[in-house]
Amino acid sequence: MTHSDPRLEPLVPAHAGELLAGLQDPELYEFIADTPPVSVEALRARYERLAARRSPDGRQQWLNWAIWSGADRAYVGYVQATVEAGNAQVAYVVFRPFWGRGHGRAAVAEMMRLLRAEFGVRRFSARVDVRNQRSRALLEALGFQCVAIHPEAEVIRGQPSDDAEYRLEVERT
Repeated sequence: MTHSDPRLEPLVPAHAGELLAGLQDPELYEFIADTPPVSVEALRARYERLAARRSPDGRQQWLNWAIWSGADRAYVGYVQATVEAGNAQVAYVVFRPFWGRGHGRAAVAEMMRLLRAEFGVRRFSARVDVRNQRSRALLEALGFQCVAIHPEAEVIRGQPSDDAEYRLEVERT
């Protein structure tokens, strides 16, 4: 694994043009019930909604960051968190050309540091398809524990998929 140097940039509509190509890769959607964006305009509109950084009812903070790698001189994916009452549900996507280089682990760790420092988050959780060994290894490397398996939690490309639920509690500092 190479050294990773991610910089997290709060996601804004201008990132749509930078992230679109990476999000077009069908392999990214093997284990998630989502589809590639249909256009840069559609992606920009989605990012405009997310840039509010709050759910419509104001109960949740929707925090999203583009991952910039200085070493690669490229955007390599994104990380996101839904924060409510000191808990964060986290998710991440790293573009395929950058898999296996530590970008995901470093970016998620940095996001968790920010969430602890700026938003007081003490409990992190994530749900991933049980078949997604790469994602499960990332979470386990960061200290997450698998606490449950949810059978047929999603339907991906018409097939039921089981989810592994991961959790990490952090100490108060």
